[in-house]
Amino acid sequence: MNSSQFKIREGKAIPYGGQEKSFKKTFRNGGESRGMGSFKYAFIRVRNYVLFLLAYVAPSNRLRVMLNRWKGVNIADDAYIGMCVFIDNAYPEYIYIEENVSISAGAMLVAHFNPKSHFNRLLRARVEPIVIKKGAMVALRAIIMPGVTIGENAIISAATVVDKDVSEFTIVKGNPMVKVTDFKILFKNRK
Repeated sequence: MNSSQFKIREGKAIPYGGQEKSFKKTFRNGGESRGMGSFKYAFIRVRNYVLFLLAYVAPSNRLRVMLNRWKGVNIADDAYIGMCVFIDNAYPEYIYIEENVSISAGAMLVAHFNPKSHFNRLLRARVEPIVIKKGAMVALRAIIMPGVTIGENAIISAATVVDKDVSEFTIVKGNPMVKVTDFKILFKNRK
């Protein structure tokens, strides 16, 4: 599951949520500005939110893909993004959607986990890439968590919470996620 048409970013630690007392102070002190000025960081966050809202309700797939690309999401040309799909606003550049992928309405792709700082001994604040390999399908209301790679032609059933990698040609479902079947043999017989 290592090859990809995109150069995949490495995961990294991020600042814990709630470390700053106010929104204004966060930007004045640099917050999690990722090495850019506070005005530029604030502008990017607002821009990403507006693009998210537009993509969420856009009437055509072409428009949804274009708006998410503007936000920073890595999306292949013939990918399908359904209506009301939530794609991480804070770290959209950590989402990779390869060719012929289908993401159905209401799915969520969240590349970061940012607990309050009092959990720092228990939980790590981090951002990890989400990679959805070519031909995979993510069904209605599925949730894809940080650091997950979904293999080629894998199928994620409706309302599944995906918290670990999914092998190619596999169907998974549920919360906790369980493997239903592996169907590689069906693809071999089709050719």
